[in-house]
Amino acid sequence: MAEPHIEVWNRCLKVIEDNVNSQSFKTWFEPIEPCKLEGNVLTIQVPSQFFYEWLEEHYVHLLKKTIRKEIGHEAKLEYSIVMDNSNDSKKKHTMNVPQQQNKND
Repeated sequence: MAEPHIEVWNRCLKVIEDNVNSQSFKTWFEPIEPCKLEGNVLTIQVPSQFFYEWLEEHYVHLLKKTIRKEIGHEAKLEYSIVMDNSNDSKKKHTMNVPQQQNKND
């Protein structure tokens, strides 16, 4: 049996896939890795700061709606962003960023 964060994210992906075109899904959702689920907070890892910003700009409402459907109304999303260290390409660093809070949510 898969770990809870993987199961939740896989269910989210099925819903997301039905709501975006296939190219967008492959580009913006397939690279995301689920990291952990603690209480009502799902942490996902994204490949870059740009990737994080694009998701927040274009897909934040879909992500929130889908995660709330899977975890519950109080669900929250946290991003773990891979930070490229150009001095040493073998070492990747991550930075955790909580999801932006909107007054409408």
